[in-house]
Amino acid sequence: MGAEYLNVEKKVPGLGGIATTGAHVLPEVSAEHFAQIAAGLDEAQRARLLRDRLLPLRTLSGYTFYADAAPWRQRFLRHPQIVAWIAPKVFAETVWRQYGRKLAVDAALELKRRAPHYSAHRVITWAQGICLTLCVALLASPFWLFEAETALHLVCGVFSVIFFSMTLIRWKAFYAPPQRRRSPPEMDDLSLPTYSVLVPLYKEGNVLPQLVRALKDIDYPAHKLDIKIILEEKDFSTRKVAHSLRLPPHIELLIVPRGEPQTKPRALNYALQFARGELLTIFDAEDVPHPLQLRRAARAFAELPQKVACLQAELAFHNSDENWLARQFAAEYAVQFRLILPLLARHRLPLPLGGTSNHFRTSALRDIHAWDAHNVTEDADIGLRLARAGFRSSVLYATTLEEANTRLGNWLSQRARWHKGFMQTWLVHMRQPIRLMREVGVMGFLTTQATTLGVALSAMLHPILLGLMIWELSGARLTFEWLAFNGVYLTLFLLSYFIMMACGVAATRGKRISSPASVIATMPVYWLLSSIAGWMALWQLVRRPFHWNKTEHGLSKMQRAMPKTRVKPVVMTKVRVKRVKLSA
Repeated sequence: MGAEYLNVEKKVPGLGGIATTGAHVLPEVSAEHFAQIAAGLDEAQRARLLRDRLLPLRTLSGYTFYADAAPWRQRFLRHPQIVAWIAPKVFAETVWRQYGRKLAVDAALELKRRAPHYSAHRVITWAQGICLTLCVALLASPFWLFEAETALHLVCGVFSVIFFSMTLIRWKAFYAPPQRRRSPPEMDDLSLPTYSVLVPLYKEGNVLPQLVRALKDIDYPAHKLDIKIILEEKDFSTRKVAHSLRLPPHIELLIVPRGEPQTKPRALNYALQFARGELLTIFDAEDVPHPLQLRRAARAFAELPQKVACLQAELAFHNSDENWLARQFAAEYAVQFRLILPLLARHRLPLPLGGTSNHFRTSALRDIHAWDAHNVTEDADIGLRLARAGFRSSVLYATTLEEANTRLGNWLSQRARWHKGFMQTWLVHMRQPIRLMREVGVMGFLTTQATTLGVALSAMLHPILLGLMIWELSGARLTFEWLAFNGVYLTLFLLSYFIMMACGVAATRGKRISSPASVIATMPVYWLLSSIAGWMALWQLVRRPFHWNKTEHGLSKMQRAMPKTRVKPVVMTKVRVKRVKLSA
């Protein structure tokens, strides 16, 4: 890596507005000159500027000369075509002024423009409205054709079949043999790809210092880490805390301009335009990822075919034993991430991804136009869109610790957003059901019904079926007629209870949860709370379809448990370069 680029003449055309400084051997591009050049860049040049931090200054004899705005690269004089530098603060402020509004609009509308049939910006189509109206009329028809009691039994029988169908995946997951965890071969630091980590925050100043400490503990070469903490323009409290922290060069603050809808996927789409990693993952404000998680994901991606575009790590809670609600939440997550997702991945079915610790091939994300800014469960939606585009998702055997909700109101708000997002995702992907079945297969189609609308619908139906069952049993006489009318759906209902509780026992085995028997026994109460959130979600879908119910973090009284691991020190090789100071 010679120093020949230092001999480039200062008076090369296009280098006007550059002044030398004592801090660098290269001249610095002023903010005014940077803004002037940036205004004339085409789309491809702008994309490279945002991702690689290289500003094209001038092209001569087939060579383009650049100004370097990357603090992680400025320590090493690597390339003869880099002839100037840009201060990181100047880069951030100029890009925000020059491109910020346009990038924010693109973040909100890119999917709507490129693939409108996959966007939730339109809640429901006319055809779907007519079909849903016919379904409601069909369910109501027994009340016109039969006596009220007979009609009620028929409708409840249909509801019971729907409710029971939701437990079939759990039944299969319960009996599925455990998958052998094969560790891929180690990769040395030189072979590891560049990794982008996106961390969207909103009103999270109280947990930001702990988050930064967790991000600093990630065991990955610093010069190959691209961590972006994403803040909203109007979130002044979190921005104040963020600017007070001393961040290493590989951790960058990004400010998302104001705009609608103000959702997590919009913030992610904005940051994706700056991401330089071949691989990419997402962490939430309260996350404590295992320090080796990125290395394990990189090793797994290197072994897997290119069609595997996403790996979902296991999510668990550091405060799972704080109160009854946290214990139930932990048991639910254990079933989802220990039983259901591994089963779906094994059979190559669409995965309803979690909102954090999903690791992507960045190229695949861009191929499907990234996240839907109008969908409030962008994770479940993007897992399905990856499957429809021909990609596969699998699981990563690494854990991220989160904070379980310990307050009922906060939990209901979060759960209502999830149910609303499942309804949105179902409505979007069922606009063309035949096409969906053709793209993901029959089993993929049925799985989609279960993991989107089925989740919300079963939650909403649960109290209705439970109330009718109690009412019937309270005055029941075990006659043949009674069994004919009630036996089928009562059996399905009780069998569903048994299977879901059995899954809870299997998934929580080995987890440190106090009073596990009482946790399993009181699961129906937890499911009734979820049904309240389901009806809240339906109301919000009609009234405020794109509103993001903010989940408040940092409420736990229990300390975070950091994963124990032996972290290798990061060693960065220094390159000796002959320095020649340019004349003024």
